[in-house]
Amino acid sequence: MLLEAGTLLRTFSHLHFRNMLFNIGSFLQKKLHVLFMQSDGGLTPMDNFNGSRAVLSGPAGGVVGYAITTQEQFSRRPVIGFDMGGTSTDVSRYDGKYEHVFESTTAGVCIQAPQLDINTVAAGGGSMLFFRSGMFVVGPESAGANPGPACYGRGGPITVTDANLILGRLLPKYFPRVFGETDDEPLQTSAAMTGFKALTHEINHFMMGASPSFKEMTVQEVAMGFIEVANEAMCRPIRAMTQGKGHDIFQHILACFGGAGGQHACAVARALGITKIYIHRYSGILSAYGLALADVVQEMQEPCAKVYCEENMQYFDEKIQELIHKCVQRLKKQGFQQ
Repeated sequence: MLLEAGTLLRTFSHLHFRNMLFNIGSFLQKKLHVLFMQSDGGLTPMDNFNGSRAVLSGPAGGVVGYAITTQEQFSRRPVIGFDMGGTSTDVSRYDGKYEHVFESTTAGVCIQAPQLDINTVAAGGGSMLFFRSGMFVVGPESAGANPGPACYGRGGPITVTDANLILGRLLPKYFPRVFGETDDEPLQTSAAMTGFKALTHEINHFMMGASPSFKEMTVQEVAMGFIEVANEAMCRPIRAMTQGKGHDIFQHILACFGGAGGQHACAVARALGITKIYIHRYSGILSAYGLALADVVQEMQEPCAKVYCEENMQYFDEKIQELIHKCVQRLKKQGFQQ
């Protein structure tokens, strides 16, 4: 028996989330109204929650957060969301309404469900740094939270975070003492420096062999080189969703959030020609903040084989009104008024 990958995803995610929701429900009061975030940027009751529609629910919360708060501050100018975390960076766009896609491919699996148009780049604070075939490479492998970057003091590889530390963009004195093998030490600049010295030696040895006139690079130059590679990787999808679709990128505001967004926002904005950056006061938890701002959403669809032409417009209008009526009835059952 052959099963389509999307069907398998829906089946296994449903089983996983059903068990999770059962465990959550057993600890909650029966009258407590619990809502879950979906990939389309809307909330839904626990009873209607489906795992396959929650693949991008975390980043979707961030989109809602910056969309609602940023445009209120800047006279309705279009906004680019720049959400840089530990493993990846999510970029999106908002210009008065959410941009949705109804079919996407995630990890090679085609998902047919409404989602916010969010592009993910495998470059984050934990992305590992490599020198391969004479090129600086950032990711897609990530150090994760454990062991984490080299500066965590747990034997991890050098990462984008270590590069920022070497360049003085991260100040250890402002971080809690939760690192090291015993989780009570500060960020370890020495561990990051040791890793970068070894990598710098490897790069200089390779380049001197290829060109004897090559001027040796310093540790700081190597670190900056990797940062520039990471920044360009994050600029590409932003250009694709703005200039690639006919939008004037210079008119946009860059809203940065996530744990590492502020470290790269200025360089990314400069490379794109964006002159205004918005850093939310809750930038580190903006995805969670967005959950509190999101609306409850009811979505329905049904297949149709008719040709989209003038003579079928009445049929389409009637079908749309039927779907709207069904959605309204479901919202009324949740306690909403007409």
